[in-house]
Amino acid sequence: MLYKAVIFDLYGTLVDNFSSQAYDKVQEQMAKALNIPYPKFRQVMLETINDKSSGGYHAVEDNILEICRRLSIKAGTTQIEQVVTLHYEFSESTLMVEVKVLKALGTLKSNDLLLGLITNCRPPIPSAFLDSPLAQYIDNPVFSCEERIKKPAPRIYQIACERLKVKPQECLYVGDGSGEELTGAAAVGMLPVLKRTDLTDVYDPHRPEVENWHGIAIDEISELRSIVSELA
Repeated sequence: MLYKAVIFDLYGTLVDNFSSQAYDKVQEQMAKALNIPYPKFRQVMLETINDKSSGGYHAVEDNILEICRRLSIKAGTTQIEQVVTLHYEFSESTLMVEVKVLKALGTLKSNDLLLGLITNCRPPIPSAFLDSPLAQYIDNPVFSCEERIKKPAPRIYQIACERLKVKPQECLYVGDGSGEELTGAAAVGMLPVLKRTDLTDVYDPHRPEVENWHGIAIDEISELRSIVSELA
C-alpha cells in the first residue's frame, strides 16, 4: 500500500522521554515556592494530570491556581509567576532533538510524505514546540491540551488525519507505546510502528503494549524510509 503520511508521538519518539526524577525535583521547587508540603502538592498534581492533558487547563497558571484552590492556599502573584517559570523552563528543556532525527524527518519529507504529530502534553508544550527545530518538519501538530482529548481516544487520531487531508489507512503511526497509543492508532486504521526507547526513568516503565509487541518496531527514525518503501 502507498502511504501518504507518518504521524509521530513526541516523547520517547522524536525526543527523549523526559526524566521522571528531574521532573520530581522541579515539582519540589514548585511546592517550596508555594509553601506547600511536597507530598500534598504532588498528590494534587497527580489528581489534575488528566485535566492538564485533555480538558481542564489551557495555561499552567490555571492549573497552579486550581492546585492552590484545592489545598486552600492563598498564593501571591510573585509566587505563581515563579512556579509557572519553573514549569515552562523544564518543559522547554525536554524538547531537545538530535540532529539525526531532524535529518531523518527531512528525508521523509523529501520523499513527499506528510508528517504529523499527536502528543498528550501539558499546556507549555505547544508554544515550546513552535520554537523548537521540529516545528519546521511537522506539517500539522495535534496537542491534547488544546484539543481537550488525548490518546488513545479515536477522535484525536482522526483530527490529525483531517488536518493532513489523508485517510487513517494511508498513515503510519510511530510511538513508544505509552498510554496504549499504538493500539489506539490501529483501532482507527493506521499502521502502528513501535519506536523502542529507554524506559528506565519514566513514570510508566511497564507497558503491556510494548512488552507484548509483535508488529513493526524501529530503533531509529531513519529506519522509516526503507519501511515505507517496502510497504509500498
